Amino acid sequence: MGKTEQKPSSIYIVPDLLEEIFIRLPLKPILRFKTLSKQWRSVLESRRFAEMRVRFQKNHRKILVAGDQPTESQFEGDEEVEVVSLHCDDATRPSLTCDGLVCIPLQDSINILNPTTGESLTFPSGSDSVTVSFYKGLFRNEYWYNIFPGHHAMGFGKDKVDGSYKVVRMFFNPSESSSLYIFHCEILDVNIGEWRKLVNPPPCIVEARRKSACVNGSIYWLIEFKMDWVLALDLHTEEFRKLPPPPTSTFGDQVVNLEDRLAIATKSTSFDFDFTLRIWCLDAQEESWSKIYSISLSHLLPLGEWKVWFRPLAVSKQGNLFFYDNRKRLYKYYPEKDKLCCLSSDICVISPFVENLVRLRPLSSSPKTFGDRSGIHSPEHVPSSPIPKIFRLRIPNIFLTTALVSLVMFRYFVVSSKS
Repeated sequence: MGKTEQKPSSIYIVPDLLEEIFIRLPLKPILRFKTLSKQWRSVLESRRFAEMRVRFQKNHRKILVAGDQPTESQFEGDEEVEVVSLHCDDATRPSLTCDGLVCIPLQDSINILNPTTGESLTFPSGSDSVTVSFYKGLFRNEYWYNIFPGHHAMGFGKDKVDGSYKVVRMFFNPSESSSLYIFHCEILDVNIGEWRKLVNPPPCIVEARRKSACVNGSIYWLIEFKMDWVLALDLHTEEFRKLPPPPTSTFGDQVVNLEDRLAIATKSTSFDFDFTLRIWCLDAQEESWSKIYSISLSHLLPLGEWKVWFRPLAVSKQGNLFFYDNRKRLYKYYPEKDKLCCLSSDICVISPFVENLVRLRPLSSSPKTFGDRSGIHSPEHVPSSPIPKIFRLRIPNIFLTTALVSLVMFRYFVVSSKS
């Protein structure tokens, strides 16, 4: 009796093949494929796939803008960057971003939005009566500042070890017995949903009127007043450290994550009003800064327009730099030609953007009931998409999608047959 022919099992190759296919598809087909199979849904909602997708999408330069304006008529487009709009009532408020997630602190809540999936979570803001007393008299209606509710120093980022997203806020409370201030720091783990106070407070007062930046698992703030240091907080160890500042600094300096590196943009002026934007990058050892851009702005800024800050966005594959200012202007700089052009004079830029399929849910698989202090929406009650909506996410042509799937499958099996 002949041997029964055994069919090869595909249980071990299908998940890898699915990842190879799905990671290259546009967003809308991925979201629709979740409903077709439990196995596909498991792959697409895994942390592994979400992180792979983020890394893959970082090669595609996108900019997130507030969607309360007719952006398409104000920005005709650029071959090197795609503009994505966030439709949200609070999209124009000061916010923080990390890996495509948006953190919008409000007076009574902290809102975490995932524009890619349309999910949102709301957390309590807690007491906001501390930092206000420190900044009383210092805050004027200056349009070049980003002022968060309560004048808190805010941060938002990702723990590079366990992958959790965390919100950080710092308070500076005047002491009743002396002229000194007591420093406080609280952290909110988005997966857990509770504020907790750090045992070790920040070692100095940081600038609460400018945004922080998250790079490689740490959040960075500029020091208040004279910038003798840059303050960093490791989101996993939850320990602070001080870093040396760039060689030059001004009141309008902005700290950003530029292509996964810590960068500071400073606008210097000389006595003859020669406006220059300099961008400094910190090395991997966090020891020294290098100047990577020096851009003349004299022909763009009037003599009286000195209260302006600039934030770098992204560097295209062609090596061109995109950045914006607090006057709703979007720029593109060509280093090889030393040429600067304004792409839009009325666009509300939020940050660089990358599609992120991470689910906003607590670590526990069972539903939780939070007390009155937390006020968190559990995933079962998270509104699907009245808060964030994205446009310019097009469904691909069915023939293009089929061809792409076939090509990836063919490549996979050719490689497998050779091994």
